[in-house]
Amino acid sequence: MTGCYALTEEGAGSDAAALQTTAIRSDDSYVLNGAKGYITNAPVADLFTIFAAHPDDGAKPKISAFVVHRGAPGLRIGKIIPMAGGRGAFHSELFFENLTIPVENRPRQGRGWLCYRHSMS
Repeated sequence: MTGCYALTEEGAGSDAAALQTTAIRSDDSYVLNGAKGYITNAPVADLFTIFAAHPDDGAKPKISAFVVHRGAPGLRIGKIIPMAGGRGAFHSELFFENLTIPVENRPRQGRGWLCYRHSMS
């Protein structure tokens, strides 16, 4: 399986604390809405790690990472973005339109920030 890491957003870049993609809890699932850009391997990925913010959890941003399979209803892969470098991989946009994700497809809520920081070290 090919995976991709979906963090980058227009207006936030790779700053996880500034994410605009939201994750709202709804019973035994989360509903994601938002968009990502310049996501390496997105056009060919089977599995997506998507970072989203919980806007209703107070002033301090809480981020979770969600695991999503290709073809999930509400996950739309956008156009391929031509890149000046990195021609060995494809990059594209991702859109989340009421993407419903079971709770078990998310590690502990609010721990995505630690996943992000750990991956950068």
